[in-house]
Amino acid sequence: MELVFDNQKMDKEFVGPISSLLRELKVMREEVVVKVNGKLAPETLKVGKNDSVEIIKVVFGG
Repeated sequence: MELVFDNQKMDKEFVGPISSLLRELKVMREEVVVKVNGKLAPETLKVGKNDSVEIIKVVFGG
């Protein structure tokens, strides 16, 4: 699959739910928004090799 994480584009071999992908990348779900094929996606959504996944860090504070 095509993965964009922290503005870095990479190819990644992964098939499974987004929650497992985030765990593998050591990313806390509360700190990111995930888009799959351009649409916001729940962490239960399963992704495959033909999907495009973008993980966007959320900025907290004021």
